[in-house]
Parts: sequence; structure tokens; C-alpha cells
Amino acid sequence: MRITLASAIAALALLAPGMALADISTDTVRQKAEQACYDDVNKLCGDAIPDEDKIKACMKVNRAQLSPKCRSVFDANVR
Repeated sequence: MRITLASAIAALALLAPGMALADISTDTVRQKAEQACYDDVNKLCGDAIPDEDKIKACMKVNRAQLSPKCRSVFDANVR
């Protein structure tokens, strides 16, 4: 389950339209997203796993409940 969840969290980091132009590598963003949001995804959106689109939608709906670290990564990368 952890690999599937990690992939779903990583997908959140790839939603930013300007990601290809960012100085931070995609791998670094993925690692930050996984570290920051792993618990939030399990707690708030566990029933959406492994569907990445459902997880993204769930995270948007539950944005106010995200931990500060996860919300920071989420807000920076999801438009």
C-alpha cells in the first residue's frame, strides 16, 4: 500500500503547470510531497487510494484539514 500511496502523493506534486521550469527537481518535489502528506492522505483520503484523481479531489476538498506542511506543499503545487 505504501508504494501506491507514495505514487498518489507524488502525483500531487506534478499538478503545477510550471513544474518543468522550476529549479527544484521533480524527484525533490515528490519526496517533499510524500514526507509532508503521507499521514494526511491516509487519514483524510484513505478510501480514495489508489485512484490518484480521487486523492487529488479529496485533498482539495479537505484542504483546511491538511497539516501545515502538507498544505504548504499542496498549495505550492496544485492549482
